Amino acid sequence: MEGSHPTPTDSDLRLDRSEDVVSTMDIHKILSLLPHRYPFLLVDKVIDYKVNEYLIALKNVSYNEPFFTGHFPVRPVMPGVLIIEALAQATGLLAMASRPEEVGNKLYYFVGIDKARFKRPVEPGDQLILDVKLGPVRRGIWKFDGEARVDDRLVASAEIMCTARLIHPTALVDPGAALDSDVEVGPFAVIGPDVEIGAGSRIGPHAVIKGPTRIGRDNRVFQFASVGEDPQDKKYGGETTRLEIGDRNQIREFTTLHRGTVQDKGVTRIGNDNLFMAYVHVAHDCRIGDNVIMANAASLGGHVEIQDWAILGGFTIVHQFCRIGAHGFCAMGSVLSKDVPPYVTVGGHPAEPRGINAEGLRRRGFSDVAIQAIKRAYRTLYMGNLKLAEAIAELSRMSADVPELGVMADFIADSNRSIVR
Repeated sequence: MEGSHPTPTDSDLRLDRSEDVVSTMDIHKILSLLPHRYPFLLVDKVIDYKVNEYLIALKNVSYNEPFFTGHFPVRPVMPGVLIIEALAQATGLLAMASRPEEVGNKLYYFVGIDKARFKRPVEPGDQLILDVKLGPVRRGIWKFDGEARVDDRLVASAEIMCTARLIHPTALVDPGAALDSDVEVGPFAVIGPDVEIGAGSRIGPHAVIKGPTRIGRDNRVFQFASVGEDPQDKKYGGETTRLEIGDRNQIREFTTLHRGTVQDKGVTRIGNDNLFMAYVHVAHDCRIGDNVIMANAASLGGHVEIQDWAILGGFTIVHQFCRIGAHGFCAMGSVLSKDVPPYVTVGGHPAEPRGINAEGLRRRGFSDVAIQAIKRAYRTLYMGNLKLAEAIAELSRMSADVPELGVMADFIADSNRSIVR
């Protein structure tokens, strides 16, 4: 390798670098930086390194290595793939030494190799010298040039790509899962195949995520949440269905979010910036918009639609196929078997209309003129002694001057279960 570092000899294992302070690592330091253990730890000592630049390590090859039992009994030769693995472990030591704040929080993965070449065999009694040099780092992928030597003889060379991930060693992440390089996974979390998780997301301890599930960027899944599990529907027969979650959602402790069913569109969809507090349940085939808040133990039956900015108080229960309109508010303990129009506040068991969500509308920038018009629309709908069709027609007429009322009129006209009234 052009520009490689001088090779140490048996009589002098330290490099003569008068301008640099020589840094070394013994086996105890190596064990603190790498998760590998016998029989897969392939680095015995680091004799020189400089953070963010290079590292030179040793592997003493003994006849007692477990791989020599089968490779080969008559003529023991170290497998080439293990030479490359030893180089990859050396790159891990350099990366962890260069990022000490990540030690214990990240696992370091070997993700690619280019231009691997093997020149000579490595046999028992050889001392393998592992020389790695850091190249560019792009999008979380570290690229290294590596050489393995015995004495002054080149044994192997390769370009090695690795990435460090915030995955706790006790977490179980299926190889079929696609996690962005900076996704954090806590202790004992389980992530199955066909799960995709975007950049910046954090998965808490003991959380379980089952696929097919797509989770976007900057989501937070807290401990013991269950995401993407099979739907609780007796008609479900193991078909492939999905859960899709957008960005910046908070999924708190013991929340359960289930995939869809083929009886509907086969997908449960959750938008962006939502908060699901502890023990929330979102059943199969639900559709949840953006900026929705579901307080503790709020539960949705299947096929429920929750539109943007709606709020469900604690222990709210929503019957299957119901809808809650944008900016709607359900008081604590509400039980819903009909739709809640946009802007309306409901409460009780069964839920009854209690006015409009005026405070929520002010917080979201609705003008005083719009809020007063919504109040008039509420009185028309609930206090005008009009049949529902007549109320819809009146709201449609009023929406010519206040566009916000068109949302209310269209929602009611599209209702299949009728509205809370």
